[in-house]
Amino acid sequence: MTMKDKHHKHPPIARPARGMYHRCEWGIYGTDCGKVEAIVAKLVSALTPYRVTYVDADHGDSTHGVSHQVGKKQYHLTASTTWSIYDDKLQLWQSDAVLVNGNHYPAQRQIIVLNEAKKESLRRRIEQLTDIDVVITTASCTVPFDFLTENLLAAATVFHESDMDKIAQYLRATIVACTPPLKALILAGGKSQRMGTDKAALQYHDGISQQKYIADMCSDLGLDTYISKGHDYGQAAEEGVPVIADRFVELGPSGAIMSAFMHDPNAAWLVLACDLPLIDAESIKYLIAQRDSTQLATAYKLQEQKFAEPLIAIYEPSAYQRMLRFLSLGYACPRKVLINSDVKILQLADERAAFNANTESERQQAIQILSQQ
Repeated sequence: MTMKDKHHKHPPIARPARGMYHRCEWGIYGTDCGKVEAIVAKLVSALTPYRVTYVDADHGDSTHGVSHQVGKKQYHLTASTTWSIYDDKLQLWQSDAVLVNGNHYPAQRQIIVLNEAKKESLRRRIEQLTDIDVVITTASCTVPFDFLTENLLAAATVFHESDMDKIAQYLRATIVACTPPLKALILAGGKSQRMGTDKAALQYHDGISQQKYIADMCSDLGLDTYISKGHDYGQAAEEGVPVIADRFVELGPSGAIMSAFMHDPNAAWLVLACDLPLIDAESIKYLIAQRDSTQLATAYKLQEQKFAEPLIAIYEPSAYQRMLRFLSLGYACPRKVLINSDVKILQLADERAAFNANTESERQQAIQILSQQ
């Protein structure tokens, strides 16, 4: 059997790049749990508005069972549920960073506090010290322990315990550096039933198809750009633009967006419908400039609309799991996801840019507007 003929048991789906919990995570080692909590409290406060999750063990101080809070609503479970490393990754999709009590659990990166009283405890965890990012010296201990070799400390930045604001600034810079790259997805896989002909192929600008026109605008802005097509589309590219075929059948824009995340779950996706003949580069540039990666999405809202426009929007990687969860509840509507999630809303300077041409009369209306420009 050749490698080409080898059977693949599982479908090829890209996995998000992350540590044990998140792409930005630090375990705090070398001091007692009370001081770890104090350090976390200071860092979380200084890292606002980033959403930081703290992972710790159950210290037996809850009288209501296991607690989970969303907004002001608390859920108290009478007993903990079965847990695995995959639950760790699933729970923290809304976070921008994760801090972990290293006395109980490891993390991909480490923050080491030099504390003579915890020296041997730290030595026992030497195998967990795989990427020491920060070393915190204290009044009683300013020199790293002998087992913290030069190799282990090669990438570490040293701070004093009084420099908590500087440590927070260092972590903030790392979080910013981990901001997901932005790619563009042009939705062109619809059936165009109301138009009666393929909307993506219609030409409004100098004989260029609308899908290529929008794709070129995004490419000119420096974005890796893809065209979304139906699940049965057999070509790797359309008019020289790479294609992402739907991995979901008959799920419309929602399926196209989730298919893009299946292609690259580490990117944020600028999603644009192909039936926007008046869309312009300035509207796209403003959306990109105002992007807030701490939110699930950044989207425009028209004045006469109550809710955000889902097909001129940037979806962050956190939207991937959110959309899948909505799908499991029987909802395949990206607008419903935006309505019920943390989203940055923008006002569109020229609302004509969001004009949809879904019918022949709307196409003629768009042509009339363009002829006057």
